[in-house]
Amino acid sequence: MTHPLRRQLLLGGIAAALASTLSASFAQNLVEGRTAQDRRFLAGGVGLEESEPLKAMAPSFPLTIVVASPAGAYLADTHVTIQDARGQPVLDTQLYSPYLLVDLAPGRYDIEATHRGMHKSQRVATEANSRARVVFTFDVPVDQVSQSPVARPLQ
Repeated sequence: MTHPLRRQLLLGGIAAALASTLSASFAQNLVEGRTAQDRRFLAGGVGLEESEPLKAMAPSFPLTIVVASPAGAYLADTHVTIQDARGQPVLDTQLYSPYLLVDLAPGRYDIEATHRGMHKSQRVATEANSRARVVFTFDVPVDQVSQSPVARPLQ
């Protein structure tokens, strides 16, 4: 085997191993669950290695929720609930990351987010083939931003 070919194979192997490691790391901190409507949700986004893939996946979900400070720092440790138009719970989860992607059936939903005792709410309507993005901002000093790595659905 020639020297350039060995080098190319070695670099290809290193790249594949790195990609596999990054994918495993991303999947390890990503939380996937089901809503009360038996539809998929994903939570994550701590660090670029998680937030970039989640941003890329967002167009596949009717609802994207982001939690941040007014300065743009991402926040975690936020309790999020989603109720349908009849007031029925759809999702109740504690986020330990700034991103939440939710596959919702078309309809109207009330979303509430609570971060360190501060409450925010917003109503959204989803339609077939449309996307909604909700950004909850909480006035929290950046030095108090939690570093918890994942989100967990409340059972």
